Amino acid sequence: MNLTKEERMQREVRRRVFEHYHRLEEKRGSLEATGHTLNALEEVTGLPRMTLETIALKVRHSYEPYEGDFFSIKNQFLMVFSSFGILTFFIWMLILWIF
Repeated sequence: MNLTKEERMQREVRRRVFEHYHRLEEKRGSLEATGHTLNALEEVTGLPRMTLETIALKVRHSYEPYEGDFFSIKNQFLMVFSSFGILTFFIWMLILWIF
């Protein structure tokens, strides 16, 4: 199947639009579920809705990935040790090839 450039572009546009739509639907469903949870907690605990929403917002932010996580200490260790492992592997292969 040989698609023209225009057909490929149209297919990619449709794919991205549906991806965006699904992400929005997932987010809406998650917010709806959180709303139901907050309604139940409000009835059970008697806490004000604003307090419950603040707690929910803090929890949501604690679970969201941090954009600046690339330069975390953990990731730096992983990058260094994986590079060291790859280098060690190539040196070992070179030694086996020579001897």
